[in-house]
Amino acid sequence: MASDPMEDDLLPSIRQLIASVTPIIRASGSLPTAEEMLMRLEETDENFHRYELVKYIRTRIEDALAPLIEEEIEKQVNEGGSKSGGNEALVRTITDHVINDQACIDLMQTLKHNTKDAVERLVQVFDEEHSSVRDGYYQDKVVSGPDDKRRSFSFSDDSSSLDSSFNQGSYMFMNQEQFSNLAENLEPSQPLETRQEALRRLLQIPPSDVLACEQWGELRQGLLHALSDTDEFLAEKSLNFHARMFSSNSHHIMREVFTSLVEHLKVVCTSNKTKLPLLRDGIDYTNPTHHRIIKKFRLMNEFQVEVPIYWIRYPERFLEEITESSIQLLVAQPASSQPDHICPIHYMSIVDPRATWFKKWLHGNYSRSVVITLCDRYRPVVEDAVGCCMDYISAKRATQDPTNRLADQLAKQHLGQGIKRTRYTGPEVEFFHFMHSVCLLCRLMMYAGGSDLFPIQTSNGDVSLHELLVSLVHLITECQTFDQGINSPSVLVTETLKMSCTTEASCSRCLCKDSIITELLKPVLNWLHNDVPSSEVTMLHVADIFSAMASWESGRQVLLYGEKGEKFKINRLAAIHAISNFAKKALDSSEFSTQPSPAVTGAFLFVCRQFYSTSEGLLVLQPYGLHHYVANAWRVASRDAAQSDTPTPNMEVNKITTDEGDGEPYEDTLAWEQTLIDNLLNFASTPKGLLLLQQTGAINEAVAYMYTRYAKKLQVSKTEKFGYGTMVTQVAATAPGIVALQSTGFVKTLINGLWTILECGPDDRPLLRPAPPPMQPNDRASSKFFTSLMNLLSAFPAVYEVLAEKELENKESYTFREVPDTIIGLLDRLVMVNTRSKVHSLFNEEQSQVFGLRLLSVMTCCLDTLLLLECQYKIWDMLLQGQEHNKTTDGDGFIVDMLSIERNHILVRSYVIGGPSERRLPCRDLEKASDDPYPWPLFASFPVPKEYTTTISRPSAIKQDTDLSKLLSKSQSSTPSAANSKEWLQKCQTAYCKVMSIRHESVTNRVITDLLDKVITHTLMVPQNEIFPLKPCKVTDSALKGQKLTDLQMLGIKMVIRYGQHLKLISNSSDATENLTLLLKKCRYYFRTQQRSMDSEIRCLQGDYTGHDWFVSTVFLLMAGNRDKAWSFLHNFSSVLASGYLWMPRLHASVSLCQQCFY
Repeated sequence: MASDPMEDDLLPSIRQLIASVTPIIRASGSLPTAEEMLMRLEETDENFHRYELVKYIRTRIEDALAPLIEEEIEKQVNEGGSKSGGNEALVRTITDHVINDQACIDLMQTLKHNTKDAVERLVQVFDEEHSSVRDGYYQDKVVSGPDDKRRSFSFSDDSSSLDSSFNQGSYMFMNQEQFSNLAENLEPSQPLETRQEALRRLLQIPPSDVLACEQWGELRQGLLHALSDTDEFLAEKSLNFHARMFSSNSHHIMREVFTSLVEHLKVVCTSNKTKLPLLRDGIDYTNPTHHRIIKKFRLMNEFQVEVPIYWIRYPERFLEEITESSIQLLVAQPASSQPDHICPIHYMSIVDPRATWFKKWLHGNYSRSVVITLCDRYRPVVEDAVGCCMDYISAKRATQDPTNRLADQLAKQHLGQGIKRTRYTGPEVEFFHFMHSVCLLCRLMMYAGGSDLFPIQTSNGDVSLHELLVSLVHLITECQTFDQGINSPSVLVTETLKMSCTTEASCSRCLCKDSIITELLKPVLNWLHNDVPSSEVTMLHVADIFSAMASWESGRQVLLYGEKGEKFKINRLAAIHAISNFAKKALDSSEFSTQPSPAVTGAFLFVCRQFYSTSEGLLVLQPYGLHHYVANAWRVASRDAAQSDTPTPNMEVNKITTDEGDGEPYEDTLAWEQTLIDNLLNFASTPKGLLLLQQTGAINEAVAYMYTRYAKKLQVSKTEKFGYGTMVTQVAATAPGIVALQSTGFVKTLINGLWTILECGPDDRPLLRPAPPPMQPNDRASSKFFTSLMNLLSAFPAVYEVLAEKELENKESYTFREVPDTIIGLLDRLVMVNTRSKVHSLFNEEQSQVFGLRLLSVMTCCLDTLLLLECQYKIWDMLLQGQEHNKTTDGDGFIVDMLSIERNHILVRSYVIGGPSERRLPCRDLEKASDDPYPWPLFASFPVPKEYTTTISRPSAIKQDTDLSKLLSKSQSSTPSAANSKEWLQKCQTAYCKVMSIRHESVTNRVITDLLDKVITHTLMVPQNEIFPLKPCKVTDSALKGQKLTDLQMLGIKMVIRYGQHLKLISNSSDATENLTLLLKKCRYYFRTQQRSMDSEIRCLQGDYTGHDWFVSTVFLLMAGNRDKAWSFLHNFSSVLASGYLWMPRLHASVSLCQQCFY
């Protein structure tokens, strides 16, 4: 084939390309990766089309194939080829033709020949330039020829050290013959200089090439001999080689190198040739032998810590071999007969005292089962850890040796941290071993498989898991420790026990045992009963452990009732009683001769707080009256803080100090005050606790403190993940709570934030372009404020306290800068938009009004709130007026938009009450795939169209025999007595549940009337069921007619009668209205004789019950409008306990409740 005129230019072009891709090849790490990266060079290299070789190939293609392509395109167009399959088919046809043409085939052969010839000449020139380097190293002539596929070339040799062991240096590429020479030169029989030079060259070879060579077995042995060699250079370079091999991406290389290193360490620690020190002599780091061993263990440990990150990507065999070889090393024992030699576990303890490698191995489920299985197979690992802990605890209890000073010393002078240690004494090594054992066992017992390994056999007998934990607790309770840093035994054990509480299953399995809790309570009981104080750090550790246990349901149960106690059955021996009693006495400065510090008191108070923030825990703790003790202590702390000297900034020491120069007392007092008010606030987590908080008289201050933390988005406590949203809802459900929230500025801040989102937009965001109109009425930004407002206005007592007897502003004009800051102001601007001035004051008119209507829709879900809004603000008239204004010009239809749809939904929801089978609520969305997007009829006057109501059929007059009806018929012939009433009530409950689940349509109104009458009769026959006194009610109808009901109650009567007519329970509305009115007045008159006069600022406590009596109305409908039957049932029912829960006005200002129950 003729030579191409540009053939001479290919050699520099290929040189340029090789020089450009050299960094890519070096970074690849393996041949397949390099090939993949070169195949995608055009996608990753922005200079790809600037290479001379690429330009040359593109020019040849254009010259040879461009005329052929143009000719084929013209031919296809003339033949109409594009009509059959489109442009894609045309392109595919032209491409196939060009590729199969002889001109394209000739071009490919020419390019291949020219490139191959240039590469061969490049290799030849390279061999000639570097032959002297090869000859100087191997001392023999390697004849170059066409069969030599790989040539040796080297770059600068970067020295490596253990500190930078994972850094890559430059590489050397060799053939098999050269690897054979290297393996031979590494043999121990070779001269030292030869072995050193061979090891130096081996460090320049890529890890993948070393492991892939046929001489790896011989090289491995040579490297192991080098690791054990007394020559420092050989040992260091061999260790560097193992470190560099760990940086490989191949799991095969890492496994081989790691097992090789572990095998070497096993030989070192078990061989008689190695003179390992005795345990009592400690470890001298200046000794070269000990120094090298520790460095090898550290390299192994670094790999153990890092490998869990990526071993899930490799075969399971890789995981199994790595873990098994590590466990085998730890169980290896010295060949010497003396039992106190240093073992591999001691070196591991020095390198990794906290057993980080074991923690990471058990963290993921992928490796956890494998590791626990290996611990079961090689039990000496666990036996050694348990034996070490038990021996250490026994020795410490026997000698009372203050090893905390040792722990503090080790914390300050750890190997590689701060001051360099040159020697570890025997006790220090033993303490490291103890630390490593505790951390290893802690991680092991967190999981069910690890706990199943117990009991563990030791030299002193079998040790169960709980015996081990009790012994560890001795280090906290029996040894009067003082805080000496993070490595003290008490701190270590506390962290271990708290770690076992990270999951509920682990907490229940490990700590929820009476034996452990009893041991933990020893210092508390000793201080409580004997007035013998324990150290502060001991008490803090005990409180931390109890707090960790109380963060789980199982932990709270065992602390409340004991390990085998029954739920809701008081057990005076349970731990919570001792804890709460200690906290109560600690808050009272006159109880103990040595008063606990605020830190200790606060820690145990926090444990109690985790209980009284739940209803079940509060039930047990209420007799101790902690809320009064906390409130009194808070008032004392507040007074002390107020009387303290004013803090002034000290510029010299840059800290706050008092005028006397000491800032700590003031800061401690302030911190103690905040701790107390924070614990007092958490009584508001439950309804009963909120009542206790109101009784202390500190609810305003507690809510103010909550507001400051809520504004900063702080979480409630260290064991609770979420913020104060739930507590705000709990507080806002009561009238005193909503008053406190308003006084702190919480409501004002909430409304201002909402107005900013709806009308103004955030001030801190530059307005580069107009914001798009929102597609949803409650977008992501406003949904949080919507939820907060719902929580505030969800309870009628709070709504009544905020809105009762307050009128809307209804100004003639509103400025754009006029922002509402109260609930009534917000309703005036967003909900009751009934004037043009209110409409014009809104920037985002539609979105803001829809937001207000959605809020109104939620508020009217409470019928009492609906009646209050209608009575005071006539919301129905406002909504109907809005619909009237939304009519079309001809007056026959309505304009369907977001506002009209939302108003229609509220009108139907509030006017037609009942369940899903009694009404049809219109949807809020349009039907896109329908000819009529909104099929629901709009209206501008009551009553609502019939499309929104369902047809209710009268119940069948045919009597249906059921178990319930038979039981009721049978009871008519027998006289109830106290003996058979309980049994009859149980049978009635069973029969009623059965018939409601199978044949509920058979339960007619007559059956319900008969059922209620019989049930209340039998209930009163049981003496303990009559809780409230049953007094006669002597009042005439004429006297009742002279009384008046509130407008809210009268409107409620109309709604009840309309609902009863819809259900066909009432036929004559006028008679039913008069009877229900008289029934409500009679019940109110009856309750007035059992109420106390209230002098309160809370509106809902001033006078009679403010809402409508829905319970009386329901009973009236169940009795089909029969006033006498309804009164007979209500009068008897008022004496049973259930009336206090089901009948809201029953306990309103009742004399049956103590004065403290009314705030």
